[in-house]
Amino acid sequence: MTLSDLIVHYLEQFGVEYVFGIPGSPLGPLFDALTRSEKRGGPRMVLTRHEAGAAFMADGYARESGKLGVCCATTGPGATNLITGVAAACAEQVPMLVITPQTRLRDLGFGCFQDSSRNGIDTVSMFEPCTVYNATVTHPHQLEKKLAAALTAALGAPGGPAHLSIPIDVFAAEAETPLQFPHLRQLLERPRATLDTNGMERLCEEVTSVLNRGAGLCLLVGHHSIGAGREMEKFAELTGAALITTPRGKSAINPYHPRARGVFGMAGHRSARSALADEQVELILAVGTNLGEWSTCKWDPVLMNHKLVHIHNDRRWFSRAPMARLQVEGDTLTLFVQLNARLETLQREGRVPLPLTRVEPASLSAEHYIPAGITVNKPACCETTRSDAPIKAPQVYAELIQRLPSESRFFIDNSNSVPWSIHYFFHPRPENYHLSIEFATMAWAIGAAIGAAFANRQAPSVCLTGDGCYLMSGQEITVAVERQLPVIFVVLNDQGYGLIKHGHRLVGKEEVDFSIPHVDFAMLGRAAGAEAHVIRNMRDFDHLDWQALATRQGPTLLEILIDPEEQPTIAMA
Repeated sequence: MTLSDLIVHYLEQFGVEYVFGIPGSPLGPLFDALTRSEKRGGPRMVLTRHEAGAAFMADGYARESGKLGVCCATTGPGATNLITGVAAACAEQVPMLVITPQTRLRDLGFGCFQDSSRNGIDTVSMFEPCTVYNATVTHPHQLEKKLAAALTAALGAPGGPAHLSIPIDVFAAEAETPLQFPHLRQLLERPRATLDTNGMERLCEEVTSVLNRGAGLCLLVGHHSIGAGREMEKFAELTGAALITTPRGKSAINPYHPRARGVFGMAGHRSARSALADEQVELILAVGTNLGEWSTCKWDPVLMNHKLVHIHNDRRWFSRAPMARLQVEGDTLTLFVQLNARLETLQREGRVPLPLTRVEPASLSAEHYIPAGITVNKPACCETTRSDAPIKAPQVYAELIQRLPSESRFFIDNSNSVPWSIHYFFHPRPENYHLSIEFATMAWAIGAAIGAAFANRQAPSVCLTGDGCYLMSGQEITVAVERQLPVIFVVLNDQGYGLIKHGHRLVGKEEVDFSIPHVDFAMLGRAAGAEAHVIRNMRDFDHLDWQALATRQGPTLLEILIDPEEQPTIAMA
């Protein structure tokens, strides 16, 4: 067994099914090991079309499967091409193992072809700021220990991409012993339920005091609260708190919950800001948010003030809230389970008032597309009336959500789609909505949607992208064709870099041309082997067999011509 086989055996232990990457001779031993692995039903190789696409697919696979994402690329330019996707995953704290090769140990620093050592084009140093672990294996005996360290860091809290640079002769070396750490997976899968108990006690006192004074609360839900959404909704039901999310936090809270008031931050809702600004509100619980520019509406003082309680499992973000009255470190789900249990006990004992109105489960379903508690800018943009008028992006979202199965997953690319979706995308299953806006890498959603489809073929993986993004990475559709994956690529074609154009119009001094020449995206899709359709007006939605599209084992491309002059809501509405 080679050390490459040993790497693959560890991946098999962790339930990894796919390794996404681009070939290169220094990766040869790893590709050999993956070929042997596939024959016995273990992890297998997926050849992508670009290294960044490999990282995006590993990202999407990790999000959908809950497992480790794995990607690889050859030394030199392969590694540098990979960095953009790795940086995006690092900003979102997506657990990932990143493998790049290195030239032979004995030749490091002597001008080898594509030498990426510290004496050549130093790719290892390039990975340093965008990984949670980063190391070169400089001896065969190091590999297993450094692999274990990388897996521990990637799957830890907060987690993220871990990178190993492995010389080709180490890849090919023989493993002298069986796995040294056979119980590593069990160690890393232990429940994470850390909680600052003193902080929890103070938080309970603060909440109880506010409720007994008849004052109000707000809950600002960030991305790192995903998985605890139902407990936070229950907290709102027990306390009457308004439920607000950050742009990424949309994935945690059902927008149709009666206490939901929408998004605060970039492309957010007036109803969210009004809830925070309510004079009756004395306590704002900001949960699982890193309090960056987009999630705070450029650090708006309506949020960043003495009413703030900052709750996060990663204390490094507390440095962004020095004005907070309380900071509580801990697992969000654990905290709210305990807090809700305490509040229920206090309410039964009559020591805390009951909420004025009860929320019935039936009220959580969507009767109208725009939730009752959320105020949107230009609600007419969501109306799906049939006409020859130019299509608005929100109309596309409403059509897709109503026509596709509720279990469909949506990946929003970093284009015009982002502000449109933050403001107008409403789905009763918020966990199926995915953004990657911390590093905001264009074309992320194309690979991520494909990676998610590898993890789950039972429902469509929908990529909402722009024409500019698609031209950056659209060749990855051939992976979905080759593997017959149920991916629906929705290209919102406004014939330009729309988000840049509209943003420049707000702040620029000159009229700059951000247009893209006419491209027949449907023809590109068909040329790659996908089914493809063009939608020019709202009536065209009725001409498609949506049941067939949703169940098709293979990709579909929908080119939708949208109004290029409709200004998306970029700032807070």
